[in-house]
Amino acid sequence: MSYNFGFQHQLPSNVILDVNYVGNVGRHLPYTLNLNQLPVGTLLSPPNSTTNVNALRPYLGYSNITMRERTDTSNYNGLQVNATRRFDLGLSFGVAYTFSKTMDKFGGATPQDSFAPALDIARANIDIPHILSVNYIYELPFFKKSGNPFQRTVLGGWGVAGVTAAQSGAPVSVNVPTDIARIGSGASRATLIGNPLLAAGERTPGRWFNTAAFQAPGAMTPGTFGNSGRNILRGPGFQNWDVTLLKTFIVKEKMRLQFRAESFNVLNHANFTSINTTVAFNAAGAASNGFGGVNGAGPGRVMEFALKLLF
Repeated sequence: MSYNFGFQHQLPSNVILDVNYVGNVGRHLPYTLNLNQLPVGTLLSPPNSTTNVNALRPYLGYSNITMRERTDTSNYNGLQVNATRRFDLGLSFGVAYTFSKTMDKFGGATPQDSFAPALDIARANIDIPHILSVNYIYELPFFKKSGNPFQRTVLGGWGVAGVTAAQSGAPVSVNVPTDIARIGSGASRATLIGNPLLAAGERTPGRWFNTAAFQAPGAMTPGTFGNSGRNILRGPGFQNWDVTLLKTFIVKEKMRLQFRAESFNVLNHANFTSINTTVAFNAAGAASNGFGGVNGAGPGRVMEFALKLLF
């Protein structure tokens, strides 16, 4: 179910401004539920080779029983602002900004604890609160009407175009690689003992969030889930500048030659794509195995040149 409200207004210099509130809600979305999950703490005493774990489940003698339900929900609320200028006097541009929030119950996955699925209500995996996009085309005015044929032909008539995009990172959860709840799972969410957030100026590729805010797996209480929620942190954001410099040379009346110099990520900005959120500490209590650090990045600067014959 979608709904929106907005207005449009024409500003000076051929600029059109659009401001909209956009909302939607999803109901009866699918997710999976394990009907035969072991109760929390069932395996406090590690099973031996003769233990029949399935004899300890709610439905005795069966292993996991997965049921596909349609009771997941989602909601989106966003402010969307757009400003566009039609091509006039050699310039056109568009600016779009979105400020939004997206929530859901389970994100279509299986809740950590099927006996308490409401604990998985959180920001959706696709929640990106800030998105900015700018595009532009500008015909440089220099030497276009020069009386010098060389300046007019070679130095005049150039144009620049580009797209700039920036957005927040996606939400992530922090997990421990052990069956701390003793239900036979390979991992569960961590226990939070402090503020995991770092100011933007304190973040480094090796320490994207405060790892000391999480309890070491060996110190967690066996037979309980960690107290941290789903998607409590936000991964690295994205910033990219693509720029094109172009010029069209007139060969004859119906034939033109266009030169293009294009650069993708022209500023060579490091766009980190993921972070390590698996809790790990060494004997001295320091984060280890890359916990809390960046473990992926997008491509660096790429440049290309092209000639195009138009006829």
